[in-house]
Amino acid sequence: MTDIKSMDLAEMTAYCKELGEPAFRARQVFQWLHRGVRSFDEMTNLSKAFREKLKEHCILCPPEVERKQESRLDGTIKYLWRLSDGNCIETVLMRYRHGNTVCISSQVGCRMGCAFCASTLGGEGAQSDPGGNAGSGAFYPD
Repeated sequence: MTDIKSMDLAEMTAYCKELGEPAFRARQVFQWLHRGVRSFDEMTNLSKAFREKLKEHCILCPPEVERKQESRLDGTIKYLWRLSDGNCIETVLMRYRHGNTVCISSQVGCRMGCAFCASTLGGEGAQSDPGGNAGSGAFYPD
């Protein structure tokens, strides 16, 4: 099974061609993945036959929310995401008067030392895969 979330657009284009699909399908799939779809059935501008082909050949493992914390003081929201390999990464939304800032973990463990982030507690660890990075930024639980 192919981890389709970890592909960049060029890899996705080549893969779609391997599956017998036109190159423009890659951009459609790529856009859906970065909107945070949880299943191939949600990709409504793709033919049913292509969606079935994707289900047959690809995995789509969105991260799961392990824990959500919301600050009563300033509205900061932290999500701890469990990846398909069992590791966790974190996304933090910080609200300011001038706008918002989002910190998305790019690795399991981090040496930046940000006081608000649990990823820094264990020090630097393994890089998360591109699919995990896309997941932690694209998925917003209800």
